[in-house]
Amino acid sequence: MTLRFTVLGPVAVTAEGEPVGVARPRRRAVLAYLLLNANRVVSVDQLTTAIWGSTPPATARAQVQSEISALRWTFQRTGDATLPLLSKPGGYVLDLASNELDLATYTELAELARAERDRGRLPCARKVMRDALALWGGPALAGAVAAFVTPARERLEETRLADLEWLIDIELQLGLHRNLISALTQYVAEYPFRERLRGQLMVALYRSDRQPEALGVARRGRQLLVDEHGLDPGPLLRELEHAVLRQDPSLDVVGVPGPDHPTTGEPPASRVADQPRPAQLPPAPPLFAGRQAELANLVRRLGSNPDRPVDAGPRVALLHGMPGVGKSALALQVAHAVAVAYPDGQLYADFAGSGQPRDPDHVLDKFLRALGVAAAAIPVELAERAALLRSLLAERRCLLLLDDAGEADQVLPLLPAGVGCTVLVTTRWQLDLPGAHRHLVAPVSQAQGLDILAGYLGPDRLAAEPAAVRALAILCDGLPLALWFAARRMYRGRWAADLVALLRDPQHRLDELGSDDGSMRDTLAPSFRRLSAAASLALRRVAVLPTATIPDWAPTVCAGLAPREAMRALDELVGSHLLTPVPRQSFGPHRYVLPDLVRTYALTTAADEPPHSVVSADQALARAVDGWSVLAREAAHRLAPPRARRMATRQPSPRSCSRPLFSPAELDRLLVAPRDWLHEEQANLATVVAVANEQGWTRPAGVIVGAVIRVAGRTHPGDEPSTAR
Repeated sequence: MTLRFTVLGPVAVTAEGEPVGVARPRRRAVLAYLLLNANRVVSVDQLTTAIWGSTPPATARAQVQSEISALRWTFQRTGDATLPLLSKPGGYVLDLASNELDLATYTELAELARAERDRGRLPCARKVMRDALALWGGPALAGAVAAFVTPARERLEETRLADLEWLIDIELQLGLHRNLISALTQYVAEYPFRERLRGQLMVALYRSDRQPEALGVARRGRQLLVDEHGLDPGPLLRELEHAVLRQDPSLDVVGVPGPDHPTTGEPPASRVADQPRPAQLPPAPPLFAGRQAELANLVRRLGSNPDRPVDAGPRVALLHGMPGVGKSALALQVAHAVAVAYPDGQLYADFAGSGQPRDPDHVLDKFLRALGVAAAAIPVELAERAALLRSLLAERRCLLLLDDAGEADQVLPLLPAGVGCTVLVTTRWQLDLPGAHRHLVAPVSQAQGLDILAGYLGPDRLAAEPAAVRALAILCDGLPLALWFAARRMYRGRWAADLVALLRDPQHRLDELGSDDGSMRDTLAPSFRRLSAAASLALRRVAVLPTATIPDWAPTVCAGLAPREAMRALDELVGSHLLTPVPRQSFGPHRYVLPDLVRTYALTTAADEPPHSVVSADQALARAVDGWSVLAREAAHRLAPPRARRMATRQPSPRSCSRPLFSPAELDRLLVAPRDWLHEEQANLATVVAVANEQGWTRPAGVIVGAVIRVAGRTHPGDEPSTAR
């Protein structure tokens, strides 16, 4: 369900055409200000100034945060899967596509209408501008009460009237003067001091053979200006009145101009400014620790290399990793370090792939403008915009930083073709970009995490609580963003030991790692929202497992997924950097590491899910324990001497099941090397036995212990791994 927002009239929200109530005027004002600044971070201070002006009350920040929470709750009630109101470092952002906000749609249509005019397609320009103006539903920002509302409404109204006057000029050029007289008469009565509207009414009357009435409109305008303001008419009305008196031929309709004869005094639309050099990179973070080796390697790879062959194409580097791992910070450090090698400019775009994905059309538009293309010359079609960008960059040395890309389709239209350009892409997904250098940005080590905390807080603060600070670095899971949130909490006076105690509570850990600007929960949420139903269920179920690694059979046993569905779910989770594959040392099952903060998020969301899945969260751990016991018993059986295998009878499953946990083929795959399996699962099996005993599940615990003891007792050379059943 998609939310749509309006400010060109009442401040309102709809979901699938149904209104969504935003009850209070101040709440509507907060929403309106965020909408006027859509896709830009708005700080709490900006909001308080916008709402109350220069004298906000002492509780202003609290009131703003309360209204933000209320808006989020309102949006959540609609069932929209992608909540557009996000917390970001520095404030809040409403992450919207252009078709979700009437003001953005209006702006795009108005620009398109002008582009059509400059191409000489006046009928099309007229239709597009009429469609744009039809989006207005009354005075802008109606229903919002705040200090910013009146000046903002006046700016929007001025834009509307200027576009209306532009449209009337087009309709006069098309010879529609007779149809305009009634509407223009009303407009002049409503806005008597807008000389352009008065002049347009005079032209329409004159072309309709009503010269005396045209002169009467001019005389009334002059008298009104004298009476109200003591002023004479401006040059537009004076010259137009003289032209009507002379019956000047220039007032007649002379036909529709063609594309080679623009109707304005603007330069031809295709003219490009003389080699502008945009420098759009945001500032690099002032503190950068723990990744100096990575930084040096990337700078060497992306820096100037005059010996590259001309057909090599652009350099493309893809920095990928889990949410909060510091991809953007590393990319900005790299970009600033190599910027000198790209003297023709540095272009930057934040795709907001972790939120509402940004349209590549929008980014292409911004890049083309930055490179000097007039707005009217920017093509409408995506392919044409991409081709124009490639043409402009063909002979230039430019750096493009594409931050937080969510899909390969966002990036591919922006790739230049020339050898002189480099593209740096950051993403939390494993995007398929052919030819790109892929660089995994992994979590930092504990020592690097301590360096990051020391950079924020100073070594003396860390020396005061060394044990607590080490525990804090571990609880932050090697994620620089989590370390930054923790440092901010300590910077405000919180002791590390107190913060560690708070973070040990998994229900609140993600929220405790946060500030007014957001939290780790906000950072992880977009990755979870993008998951398929099967991958989401698999992640929530395997999150209950206390083992160091997650085996690839866990989604089938713990979530009830079919084997093929489980394989696709695991691939999706790895591609989203929510699971990390463990390098395989032998044949058998794949294993994965689940980051602690991802596990925490999955467990807290699992508590809120409806009870409709094949395997509930409560059953998942018990079934996993049964799975390990079945595999341990089967591994021991396969390692037994042949005579013992013939005499042994298979034990029933450790717990009564409606069907076996593993098929024969699945057992063969998992236990192709049973001794290796037991060795590699040694730590997991110890954890499972401990958990089973804590839960009172003595039978599967006994099966695992017995299997390990039997295998450990066989040390003679004949005990080779076997696949026999």
